[in-house]
Amino acid sequence: MGKGSLSHFSDGRLYPKVTAYYFREWNGFHMPSHSHAAIEIMYVISGECLVEVKKEKLNLKKSQFILIDSQIPHKLIVNKDQPCRMLNIEFILTEMQRTFPTLYELAQENEELHELLTNKQSYYLLRDRNEVFQSLRNLVLELDKRWNKDKDNYLMVHILISQLLVLIARNLLETKQDSNQQTGIYLKKVMEYLHENYDYEIKMDHLSAITHLHPNYLHRIFKESTGCTIIDYLTKIRIEKAKMLITQTDIPITKISSFVGMNSSQYFSKVFKKYTGTTPTALRRASTYAKGMWTK
Repeated sequence: MGKGSLSHFSDGRLYPKVTAYYFREWNGFHMPSHSHAAIEIMYVISGECLVEVKKEKLNLKKSQFILIDSQIPHKLIVNKDQPCRMLNIEFILTEMQRTFPTLYELAQENEELHELLTNKQSYYLLRDRNEVFQSLRNLVLELDKRWNKDKDNYLMVHILISQLLVLIARNLLETKQDSNQQTGIYLKKVMEYLHENYDYEIKMDHLSAITHLHPNYLHRIFKESTGCTIIDYLTKIRIEKAKMLITQTDIPITKISSFVGMNSSQYFSKVFKKYTGTTPTALRRASTYAKGMWTK
């Protein structure tokens, strides 16, 4: 009996078995939400469509594909007069009496495949970077040969499914690497802006404008990457600048808050003590005393 979900791949007795596959051009099609035991791969050959997975709407265009795990509610929507040609393949994981390696055993030899099979995500939406379509096509052509009842071609089918999953795993890894690289570019822009404009009142809208990202998304990736919020990062910059101005210049304490973009001196003193454990005035006195001792 098929167990379906990729999360069961660690059962060393299970092999992939294709249960359905077909080319189809959809036009004006609205599939009701449904789920099934099979893992499904939907590849867009031409046109575009909308796939809704667990009520999350995802746009798929040419050369994009989605892998949906078993028992995950999903539906397909294709607008009228905007045809979308797709290749769909569904497979389950099932026990078989075979002697060649299972997916679990193959994954022990391939880090990319292991990550794909252990992430336990509901779906993966990816762009074809490594000839995934060609691998799907080869698999379909090989599956068509099984109608010859005198021939057991499962070894070739198994090899092609394994190749397909490795290619998908590579797509996933490369997508993550690109995402991390792009995130680094966004963070650099934000950090440079904060270091150059800390003396202004800075709002998330300003940062959103220079990165072209939604404020909530920008806030999330910044915190995930740096371990602190944008506000905390900005505040630390301001406090470090204030410490320098307090200890290295004669600018009045009451004026320093405006030099670092904090127009309320009372609020500045409160934040300064929170981050440094002392007050601006106490730090100035200690600095002045130290300088006096040095000149004697």
